[in-house]
Amino acid sequence: MKPVEATVDPAGTKLVREFEHAVPLMSCVIDPTGRWCFAGGRGRKLYVTNFGTSEVTVRDDHESWVVASARWGTPDVRVISPRVEQPPEPSEDDRRTPVAGADGRQSLVVTGDLVGRLIGWDTLGPNPEVRWSIETGHGTLRTVAISTDGKLVATAGGDGMVRLWSATDGALVRGLAGHACPVFSSGFHPDGKHLLTGDRGDQKIKQWDYRDGCEVREFDAKELSNYKGGTDINYGGVRDLAFTPDGTVVFCCGRDSYGRPGLVLQFDWETGKQIRKQVSTFASSIFHHVAFHPQGFFVTSGVGAQTGEIWFWEPDQDEKLASLKVAGPAYGMDLHPDGRHLAVAQMMGPSTYGDKGVVGLYEMPLVEIGDKPPEPG
Repeated sequence: MKPVEATVDPAGTKLVREFEHAVPLMSCVIDPTGRWCFAGGRGRKLYVTNFGTSEVTVRDDHESWVVASARWGTPDVRVISPRVEQPPEPSEDDRRTPVAGADGRQSLVVTGDLVGRLIGWDTLGPNPEVRWSIETGHGTLRTVAISTDGKLVATAGGDGMVRLWSATDGALVRGLAGHACPVFSSGFHPDGKHLLTGDRGDQKIKQWDYRDGCEVREFDAKELSNYKGGTDINYGGVRDLAFTPDGTVVFCCGRDSYGRPGLVLQFDWETGKQIRKQVSTFASSIFHHVAFHPQGFFVTSGVGAQTGEIWFWEPDQDEKLASLKVAGPAYGMDLHPDGRHLAVAQMMGPSTYGDKGVVGLYEMPLVEIGDKPPEPG
């Protein structure tokens, strides 16, 4: 993500566009150029929205529910902010304008479905193109992540295995065995050496040296447990992972025990110890995603009883910075690479799981440093 060149105000975040889709949505990702939003959910179709023209392309490349996605781009990729007003009818020039330029520039998106199909997409050209498509063998795929150098893709899911793939051609690099429960989250540490994966049953976050495949240590995230007595079902788990840019703090999210609010735990990278617990007031909710903003705050998206909310947090404060109700359960969320916008994938409709979906495009207003109110005292 590009460094923020202006201060944004999370408290002023507002909805600026909505894109309706035919299925309840569970995932979304914005490509590194900022032009495309890939969204999927309870169906095999992938909805690719052009933020400049509002055109939606429906792709049939997947085999089941599209539940996971990630992105990576080289630093020289030019970022295009979304058009927040309804655009005019696009011309052929609008549709064909590529961002591609110098050799070596890359813009990659990966999308994964529930039965294990993983697809890599090139997004530098006038339209996204499939780079490769593979079967991961997880049975149920739940999470994907791309390494900080863009060379590896990590996947994990129901079989408890973690697998590493070449981002160039999708070839298998190695498998990492150690989880006894389904794995729901993954993230590459900024040091370029380590991968973290979080499971659903034991609430363990494993640290791997992905260069040799060795397990290094575990972080104990048991406060994300969601075991419900009498059902023998654990509804909790480590749902997502994020890091500060310098890698000194690890964030993970989920729920504060069964039927309680969404929760974020922070761990010190050096010691592996938990250093903060941030509990929301979003009743009976679970946070599915956490993302760190270049300005220094982080964002979580959550699901309640047919409701959804976005929460903004300062890392060193127990109370929220701001929060925002969205139209439906917010199962997917991604920050735009311009640092000012975010996309939220939601389920919509009258039933518990909905019958349609919407991607909401939200904007955080810019604030000049001199215009900010003075600190009290």
